[in-house]
Amino acid sequence: MDLHSGSPYWLLLHGLKTVVPPLTRDRTCDVAIIGSGITGALLAHRLAADGVSVTLIDRRDLAQGSTAASTALLQYDLDVPLHKLRSRIDPGLADHAFALGVRAITRLEETAKSVSVPFERVPSLYFTADQRSLDDLAAEHDARRSAGLDVRWVEREELWSRHGLVAAGAIESAASAQVDPYELTHALLADAIHCGAHVHDRTRMTGLTTSASTVVIATDRGPSITASFVVYATGYESAASLPPGLVSLRSTYALATEPIESSAAQARFTMWEYADPYLYARWAGDRLLIGGEDEDFTTPAARDRLIGLKARSLTDRFRTLMPGLSIEPAFAWTGTFGTTPDGLGYIGAVPGRPRELYALGFGGNGITCSALAADLLADRIAGRENKDSALFCFERTLNRKAHTAENPSDRVSS
Repeated sequence: MDLHSGSPYWLLLHGLKTVVPPLTRDRTCDVAIIGSGITGALLAHRLAADGVSVTLIDRRDLAQGSTAASTALLQYDLDVPLHKLRSRIDPGLADHAFALGVRAITRLEETAKSVSVPFERVPSLYFTADQRSLDDLAAEHDARRSAGLDVRWVEREELWSRHGLVAAGAIESAASAQVDPYELTHALLADAIHCGAHVHDRTRMTGLTTSASTVVIATDRGPSITASFVVYATGYESAASLPPGLVSLRSTYALATEPIESSAAQARFTMWEYADPYLYARWAGDRLLIGGEDEDFTTPAARDRLIGLKARSLTDRFRTLMPGLSIEPAFAWTGTFGTTPDGLGYIGAVPGRPRELYALGFGGNGITCSALAADLLADRIAGRENKDSALFCFERTLNRKAHTAENPSDRVSS
């Protein structure tokens, strides 16, 4: 799948960076990882540091898939707000899912510092400009407060005087951050290689043979990889290999502005709109990265045709929200992402395929889910129990779908 198109900012900023050779000989390892984006890099880095032998392959150059198109707002928020998630799953589990997101941001900060990649803690504003949505957003604030999350309500007047944001109200969260995902991915892969991992780009997986104790991965280069486990860290490309109904594909659009005068860029925060379609934004140096205007994914060509229109729409919308900032678009791009019924990613094995593991951080908080995946799968591969695995397992959705089919009037589980 063509995961992105246009001119992603990180690729323009960094170029190819790390270049590794394709697979040229058979390899035997504990874990084979398919995918060299931020998810595969976090997992390879964690496993290699634990002394696990790792071989990672990617059919592209390193980190050239969805990671290159990510704006990398690091938030604990899920695509499904907490006050709504509590009605879809056990309320205690819903609260715990959000708490895990907070923990994942701290984990990402520690990981970034370990490979000397800048990591910036900034507050986030989950806001609405629509007075009609104010009660719903207030309910979300109350749900987060009752779950013990560090949030406060911000009124219209403060949003304007402090941030220059024209909005009806917002939830300010302390646990938010931003990072350069492309730089972090390359730093993690370089450190994993230093710890003994084998990393190969321009190598496509063409087949898989499984037994009770191993998997054998065939590649288009000829050599194969024999491992105890294979982990698919291929993001939205994995949707085609999963049971139907687990993932819905969406297209998102983003732009980077021309540099903005430094005095205007001092009050750093990330912003995410409570709306459909929504807008989100963050700072990257002296530029703003602005995204949103999501659409159902159909084909790459249809998605790409909208880049110009969506960039203009995002620019106009942002100028309405923050009229005090003078912005001019410099680069625009689009990417494909996935959503799940409850907003949680999938981490673990599809039933009946115990040696094939997935690390899929779908949704708006995909990178924080990827950080959780590194820890959860490291525990699974080592044979350690981790009770948080149940939150992200495939069975939760498959069982819910089966239950709904048997009880079509049951709205809570749908």
